[in-house]
Amino acid sequence: MRNYLIVLMVLLSISCVEKTEKEVRLSSKMEAVKDSVDTYFTKLTELQKFNGVVLAYQKDTLLLHKAYNLQEDAQSSTYITDSTQFDIHSVSKLMTYYLIAKLEKEGKLTRAQTLNDHYEDFPKGKEITLKMLLAHRSGLPRELSGLAGQEYVLTSDEIVDLAKKEHLLFAPGTNAQYSNVGYEILYHIVSNAYDKPFAQCVVDEIFDPLDMDSSGAHFFVKQDRVKNMAQNHVLKDSLVWKVDNIQQDEFRTARLFSTADDLKKFLDHVKQEPYAAVLQNDHGVIAKDGGSKGIRAQVYSDLENHFDFVLLANYDEMPFFDTIEDMVKLMKSEPVEYPKEINRKAITLDTEVLQRYEGSYMFADFDGLVLEVKVKDNHLVIFQEGEKIGELQAETPTVFFENPKAAESFEFIKNESGTYNALMGWKGIVVEGKRLK
Repeated sequence: MRNYLIVLMVLLSISCVEKTEKEVRLSSKMEAVKDSVDTYFTKLTELQKFNGVVLAYQKDTLLLHKAYNLQEDAQSSTYITDSTQFDIHSVSKLMTYYLIAKLEKEGKLTRAQTLNDHYEDFPKGKEITLKMLLAHRSGLPRELSGLAGQEYVLTSDEIVDLAKKEHLLFAPGTNAQYSNVGYEILYHIVSNAYDKPFAQCVVDEIFDPLDMDSSGAHFFVKQDRVKNMAQNHVLKDSLVWKVDNIQQDEFRTARLFSTADDLKKFLDHVKQEPYAAVLQNDHGVIAKDGGSKGIRAQVYSDLENHFDFVLLANYDEMPFFDTIEDMVKLMKSEPVEYPKEINRKAITLDTEVLQRYEGSYMFADFDGLVLEVKVKDNHLVIFQEGEKIGELQAETPTVFFENPKAAESFEFIKNESGTYNALMGWKGIVVEGKRLK
């Protein structure tokens, strides 16, 4: 018996050594990812491009949970901690998708239902399905027309009534156009299913069951959960300015806020079945971005590569989608170029080259914004409603910039008609403008 115990102890000792070595190797790899992510956001902050919280996990192991501040003064309006609450804006759409999937699982509705199943008088209601609304394929525009900043005062019922009057941009299901209007209708449908305001549905069906105690909504809820809310900021005239978190041109229906930790709880829940199969894209990723004036938010879960991250920023100078793309690469241990100071060089183009781009461009993703491009003094000049708003310099024959220190570009790409459309960069977001004339 004594000999048996000795052998057993030796075997256990060897097993523990092997396990420890494996854990050290794994820990070393994760440590490298942690260091690269930390370095990336430290450099971005030093360049005055980031103020926010980063939360990163690999295989359910915490790599990094850190707040990055432009100013370390706790009295500064920009100052945040890793437990600060942030407005999450369109991340609410992922929560809506989850609630629709949950209601479908409970047999209370299906994504194949049409608007006719929920409203008697919705134009094209027989053709628009809930699945189309979820995928931004209904044909409804991004925003309601003709409100001039009055969105704030509207109730959910009023928004649906106004949506019924909107002209569809395309036949339902034939194209895609990001639509806040479409999701306002989904909020209304969820609200009717639970017989309570949409915001209260989120609290009762998501925040409370998942112990997301620092998450809540600004409007239409029973309880005020604001504890430590981040103040939103923008860059104006080379200075950082506070802006109101609640804007008058935004709907109040789904004005949710949360923390990085709480959003990770939500990701952990929805990446489990049966919801993962519904919410993930073709690459096995569950993700949603959100933002508005002075605020950015991103949740991201890669089910195939087993990592999750949450980014929250109360300053919108972050080159948003470039940063998200780099973050994904960093989590996969792929090489990225760390943020660095930009110094773009201008070249001179012949007038005949510049004249190719003269015309008006409509940006559907910016609420139908129309910009006119003209050639003046061998430069491209941008006008909005007849007022000059910018002057561009050429970096290549098709790529132009205004600020040599900024990454934002105005790029012209040939379209099917033989003229050019424009890709406009704005705070890390790229939107396409269709040539009108």
